[in-house]
Amino acid sequence: MLKRFFWNFLFFFLISGSALFAQTDQRTRTTKIADLLAQFPAENAQELDAHMQDMAALQADGLVEMTLLLSPPGQGDNTALEYALGGFSAYVTQPGHETWRAMSVQAYCQALGQVAHDENRAFLIRQLQVVGKDDAVPCLQTYLQNDALCGPAARALTTIQTSAAKQALLNALQTARGTCQLSLVEALGDARATEAVATLTPLAKSQDVTLRKLALSALANIADPASESVLLPAAEKEVFTYADDEATAALLRYAARLAEEGQTAHAEKLAQTLVGRATENQIHTRTAALRLLTELKGAQSVPLLVAAAQDTHPEYRAAALQFAMPYARATSAQWIAALKKAQPDAQAAILTMLEKNDATDALPIALKSLKSKDEAVQRAAIGAAGRLGKLDALPDLLKVMKKGTPTQIQAVADALRLMPGEGLSDQIVEALPKLPAPAQAALLSVVGARATPGKINDVFAYVSASDTTVRMAALRALAPMATANDFPTLVAQLNQTTPASEVAALQQAVVASVEAMPDSSTRVAQVLQAMENAPAGKQADYFAILAALGGDEALDAVTTGFANGDDATKRAAVAALAHWSDVGATAALYDLGRQSENKAYLDEALRGYVGMIQRSTAPDAQKLLMLRNAMALAQTPEQKQLILNETARNRTFPALPFAGQYLDDPAVRQAAAQAVVRIALANPDFQGDLVRQLLQKTMQVMQGGDSDYEKEAIRKHLAEMPAGEGFVALFNGKDLTGWKGLVENPIARANMKPAELAEKQAAADQEMRDGWQVLDNGELLFTGHGNNLATIKQYGDFEMLVDWKIYDDGKGDGDAGIYLRGAPQVQIWDTSRTNVGAQVGSGGLYNNQVHPSKPLKVADNPLGEWNHFRILMQGDRVTVYLNGELVTDNVILENYWDRNQPIFPTEQIELQAHGSRIGYRNIYLRELPRQEPFELSAQEKKEGYKVLFDGTNMYAWTGNTQDYVIEDGVMVVKPSEGSGGNLYTKEEYSDFVFRFEFKLTPGANNGLGIRTPLEGDAAYVGMELQILDNTADIYKNLHEYQYHGSVYGVIPAKRGYLKPVGEWNEEEVTVKGTKIKIVLNGTTILDGDIANARKNGTLDHKDHPGLKNDKGHIGFLGHGSVVYFRNIRIKDLSKKK
Repeated sequence: MLKRFFWNFLFFFLISGSALFAQTDQRTRTTKIADLLAQFPAENAQELDAHMQDMAALQADGLVEMTLLLSPPGQGDNTALEYALGGFSAYVTQPGHETWRAMSVQAYCQALGQVAHDENRAFLIRQLQVVGKDDAVPCLQTYLQNDALCGPAARALTTIQTSAAKQALLNALQTARGTCQLSLVEALGDARATEAVATLTPLAKSQDVTLRKLALSALANIADPASESVLLPAAEKEVFTYADDEATAALLRYAARLAEEGQTAHAEKLAQTLVGRATENQIHTRTAALRLLTELKGAQSVPLLVAAAQDTHPEYRAAALQFAMPYARATSAQWIAALKKAQPDAQAAILTMLEKNDATDALPIALKSLKSKDEAVQRAAIGAAGRLGKLDALPDLLKVMKKGTPTQIQAVADALRLMPGEGLSDQIVEALPKLPAPAQAALLSVVGARATPGKINDVFAYVSASDTTVRMAALRALAPMATANDFPTLVAQLNQTTPASEVAALQQAVVASVEAMPDSSTRVAQVLQAMENAPAGKQADYFAILAALGGDEALDAVTTGFANGDDATKRAAVAALAHWSDVGATAALYDLGRQSENKAYLDEALRGYVGMIQRSTAPDAQKLLMLRNAMALAQTPEQKQLILNETARNRTFPALPFAGQYLDDPAVRQAAAQAVVRIALANPDFQGDLVRQLLQKTMQVMQGGDSDYEKEAIRKHLAEMPAGEGFVALFNGKDLTGWKGLVENPIARANMKPAELAEKQAAADQEMRDGWQVLDNGELLFTGHGNNLATIKQYGDFEMLVDWKIYDDGKGDGDAGIYLRGAPQVQIWDTSRTNVGAQVGSGGLYNNQVHPSKPLKVADNPLGEWNHFRILMQGDRVTVYLNGELVTDNVILENYWDRNQPIFPTEQIELQAHGSRIGYRNIYLRELPRQEPFELSAQEKKEGYKVLFDGTNMYAWTGNTQDYVIEDGVMVVKPSEGSGGNLYTKEEYSDFVFRFEFKLTPGANNGLGIRTPLEGDAAYVGMELQILDNTADIYKNLHEYQYHGSVYGVIPAKRGYLKPVGEWNEEEVTVKGTKIKIVLNGTTILDGDIANARKNGTLDHKDHPGLKNDKGHIGFLGHGSVVYFRNIRIKDLSKKK
């Protein structure tokens, strides 16, 4: 039960003004704890804060009670408890919560003495580590003598780190042995307990390696000067290597700790010792000591670093230069002096280090090094000269470019791109005429990359250069430099340029200029005006510019150009559309390919179209429709392979048979085989005969280097594939096999005599043949005349896939649908028919009156194009995806033919005839496992029972039908938010026998409301019979009247008769007058009378006005838990026989 009374009180007070709920929270502390734990983890910070305040309100005794709910290891789930307590510990350490912190220390210490298991005690000790101060020391020191808890307690005291905490650790060490001794040694070191040095020193010479290592580490952390006599000999014994007891590491840590405490001279001496005495190959030791020396001496360590930078080991050399970085500028003279004598690899490294530190006095040596014969030194010198010298170094760098190799020229160009300083581009432009073509080309790219304002005209001077490399460099430099003001000049240049590569560079520059225009709304218009003014033969050059800009206005211009242009113009238009900057040209490319007879145009359009499919964010179902469109246009094997390659990325079931149909085409069968394999093996849910046949056929045709490996993967997949039919084709693409004409409706057909039905069926079949046609392309067409087309077979639960299309006949009355189990319907219509509400889109359950009838969104493709439905029907629920978009989400389908009964459990599927030309194709159906409806026993039928839930529908119920769903013939409550809400019988009952089966999940909490209204807290405005996992630890301290089977707050039930969690229980509830009897799994657990409670009050001393109800609804009352129900039936004792 475990209610949130406050919210119920607030609701009823505001709505009804009743004094009934005008009360404070009446829950017991035990109930409050259980309710609170059920709400963890919190969804957000605000909710967490509210939970923490609720925990604080429990006070110390409440926190103790909560800790006592911790389950023994391996016997329960403590996740929620540990989350709650851990969160509270962190919360109370925040400023302003000192009182709560002290309260938590009191509670945890008290609970430690009552909790039975060491793992749970360790958890509480960890909480004290978070919240504890000196007030936690007496409690914690008790556990330093416990081998299992010594470690956690020692760590907690280390964190507290007061004098009292350190003394407690030291006192315990005197007698400790084993793992506890190790924990205490480590803790004293971490706590920097100087008073422990004398005790730790002998342990640092122990024969036990682990104890010796921890003692050395502890002494190093404490850093008492006297400890050097222990630490240094230990490291010397290891020859300053890293051995098992890690003495060298301890010595380094000791030196670092000395430095932290201001004993720098002592620390420096130790570091010098390590640098000097460690062997050449002990890189780690030398590096660590060098780092420490650098940190201690700062700039004074440079001589040592200079020497280290010339070491023979690259790792040590690199470390020295890294350590020198902070001091390089101030000590550059020392580095410059060293550089002159260093080997080339060291020279290059030092130059780079000086460059990075802007050591400008290194410029002369950098300039001199430009003439080095070592390539690495020369590259480093170019970079250093550029950064350190800036414009002053430009003449020297230009000299390198004048006679340099391609590598040197590129290095200078890279340096110039990064060189700061105004006027650089001026000097480059001035130098350009005097340089060779390779240098000119490189420098023009620099000018372009720097995009210096006002220099574009200087670059223009080279767009007509005789050297192709220079000319192209100039043209490519225009784009980053272009501004809106350059637009006229750029288009003028474009209009007189013909080489394709040069035109492409100018097009990019024009695009950059247009995108720099401040008014984005006029950009395309200005390009269109320039195009109109261009020579006739050059107008097509503007299509690529329009493609880069995108948008409908640009698209219209390009498609018009294609329609009206000559061959060259058409080629340019197709190329532009194929490279459109967004997916807005998708439809235009498809239309172009569909209408064009030119193979070259078709090829480019198809490639662009498939490319846009790949770039699109549309669902895979929509992409497959587009790929089918493309394949309908493809003429060459290369085009088909392109489409099949993209199909391989489409992980929908219809993509599998689509690719599979090309296994018989020798020109593309390998691409088809790859697509089949990728789709099938990536989707284990794709099963059945059709999939099996396609994979077997694929193995027969597959060739190539990896084919043996892939065939083995197929064999493994087939071997693991479960038996079953899987998806089957309802329509074979050839004729109407499996289909029949429609005879009236399911109810009317059921009432017909066989002869009458046969006669009417024969007439309906003839009508079917007149109104429905199978086209040569394998599509099914309703001509607009006739009646529905129905499957011969009846179906229960299924997944159906179908493509459909409304033909655009100009009448504007497109309307159709798909009947599920003989009932209308998943709606199909022309969304332009706003006069009948079609603007909401297709895919809704049009004829629903109680449950949603409209789709969640509009996902229809334009009129005349194919659409795809994925329809799932399970029980009485329907889910619909239209073109991959969810449009109907698990909605109950109402029985249109008789709204007083649920949807038929099995019936035919129908394609609706509604006077419009409609096409269908690729109709597949997979029957889903479905339990037979639950039926009453002969005895129950005789006694007058009625089924309320048979596993196929929830027709008899009202309320939260969203969170109460049907799975495999079982009613499941799956709370999406909060409690999951309540589900009630539509009818009211007074006296009755209610039988049902239920299965609990760990910690599950639900309730059976009786004689309750549809609003309010059923435990009070009606009566609630508990449905609860009695074994859950979070409920072990409830009151007796709160456990399973109890009339909540009124009459307790006997315990011990629930089956283990996860098993089905059977329960019978008999209510007659004031008497209530509950039989659980054959045992009477409650046989009581509410008359006394009506008169004298309830056990929980709260007001239960529902006790006086003579009738009401029966309901399942959600409390945020997953619970399963099945086989629900009732015998109404109030009805007169």
